[in-house]
Amino acid sequence: MVVFNNSSNTICLSCINKKVTGGKAQLGPLQPGIIISSIMEGDAQKLKSNMLLSAAYDTILQICLRILSFVLNAFIVRHVSREVFAVMTVRLHLLYATGLLLSREAFRRAALSSKGFKEIHKLINLVWISSIVAFPITIACYYIWLNVMDPPQENITQHYRSGVFSMIICVLIEVATEVPFILGEIQLWSKTKVIVEGIMQVSRTVLFAFSVYMWPHQSVLMYGISYILGSLLYLILYYGIFAYKLSNKEESKKLPIHSLYQLFPRITAGKYFPEIDTELGLLAWSFFKQGWLKEVLTEGEWYLMSFFTLISLAQQGTYQVVNNLGSLAARLVFRSVEAAAYKYFAQMIYRGKSLADQDAEKVNQVAQSLSKLLRGLILISLVIITFGWSYSNLLLRIYGGETLSEGIGTPLMRTQCIFIVFLAINGITEAYTFAVMDDAQLGFYNRLLIAFTILYVSSAVILSNYFGAIGFVIANSLNMSLRIVYSFWYIHMHYKNAKNHPLSSFQIPGKLLRMFIIVFIFTQLSEQFVYPKSIILHVLIGVLCLIIVMYAVRWDLQVIYEKILKFISSILSKIVKTNEENGSEKFSNVWLVDSLHHFLY
Repeated sequence: MVVFNNSSNTICLSCINKKVTGGKAQLGPLQPGIIISSIMEGDAQKLKSNMLLSAAYDTILQICLRILSFVLNAFIVRHVSREVFAVMTVRLHLLYATGLLLSREAFRRAALSSKGFKEIHKLINLVWISSIVAFPITIACYYIWLNVMDPPQENITQHYRSGVFSMIICVLIEVATEVPFILGEIQLWSKTKVIVEGIMQVSRTVLFAFSVYMWPHQSVLMYGISYILGSLLYLILYYGIFAYKLSNKEESKKLPIHSLYQLFPRITAGKYFPEIDTELGLLAWSFFKQGWLKEVLTEGEWYLMSFFTLISLAQQGTYQVVNNLGSLAARLVFRSVEAAAYKYFAQMIYRGKSLADQDAEKVNQVAQSLSKLLRGLILISLVIITFGWSYSNLLLRIYGGETLSEGIGTPLMRTQCIFIVFLAINGITEAYTFAVMDDAQLGFYNRLLIAFTILYVSSAVILSNYFGAIGFVIANSLNMSLRIVYSFWYIHMHYKNAKNHPLSSFQIPGKLLRMFIIVFIFTQLSEQFVYPKSIILHVLIGVLCLIIVMYAVRWDLQVIYEKILKFISSILSKIVKTNEENGSEKFSNVWLVDSLHHFLY
């Protein structure tokens, strides 16, 4: 959790299959202009390309936002106290994330699962239920944050109540924007989502940073105001885009609606209430029940910190900063990949249907993709552990000064690096299991999450008493381990009789593991003997080792490397469209990029 977090990525943005009944997918004809008709025709390659494109755009957005957030948060840490920082980034942001997840997550995931509709208004009516649900949820949250949680003392901030109210307003505004967002996602508007959310987050960040510089004692108040303005901009942009496209004859033909009025709920003649798709409604209810448990598991440590005095506000501030830096890779790469993979798995595999009864080629493609994703994310995690352990102290010193690097800061950062491995494996395995489980299996997993939640909360309370803030990271690792074990078991059973098993080929070769161990020892020696004398030389050693590691894993991460190179090539050559085929000997239109690709491969 950070000061400026992309809420859409805090919540798994995904797309899941419609429930299958009697072995056949119950799909209605598509409305004219819906682009995903190619999916229904079995264009798996196009869907896979869109998954990679969506992940690439989302990752680029997250990298840009995190760099901006990284710099400005370092600025903010130096201008406000750790207590004030914790009020904003822990208390208020937790309220914002909780309200959004419980209000819209279930309806968003259910709506994105549909491949076709007889009547588009049923989907729109379903999505608008999230706005109705948001009111009781936000009212309950408002009461809890002001009356159940211990409010910060007035010498810390006098604007806590205003900040809480601002977060409630933000949730209501953004939930009211769900319909245009959903329709944009259905039509695969990857760029639109990146641009709109990018503008919203940048505007919040810049406005808040300016406010902290001008009025540091009004930080909590300005934090709320900047969030409200960002949410309003988000709403205006999405509805404005649809208004513009509907006013253009050519663009309007590609839309599943024909007027702005169709973006709002509609009651069919002879009916007393708006109609919704029954199957999607049941799926939304299942995800809604799951959302409460998932929120506790995802944000559990923050709830425990806020409801109970396990650690002080100052310690919460330190934990938040370290957690932000430690989970940077997860927020930049993992969540974008997970969201895109979820969409891909959900459209390739039919929910609740035996793999033997599905397209064998698609099943094989999914198994290979899942195996490659697991392997790639684990390698990225090992890179983070190898270098994060030896450079945690330096990073914290540069970022927040001696206050962060001394005491619990450095060991906490190192523990976070280890936790990233669990995050990587759990994220991609759950993306698959959630995409293919039927309602009964989701219901069972909901009950299983209750047991995980109880175990997690209990272990977090006990371990935090012994290890302080590090205890929360250990408890999270235990929780992730249990979820990974279940996901592995489910995937194993799902592919039990399949020709290609995704869990049989993602293991890391021994030579790569030995290389990571050698580099880890070398960088540790550098930290012990070189770092105290020369920071620059310590950094240069790390850069040299990183280049060696990245070259060694080039074949395992070839898809990622080539996507990055193509993106750089498209920028350097100033070509708007994606580079086309350039022959067998040429990778791109840019000599430098083509030479680098030739060197790697």
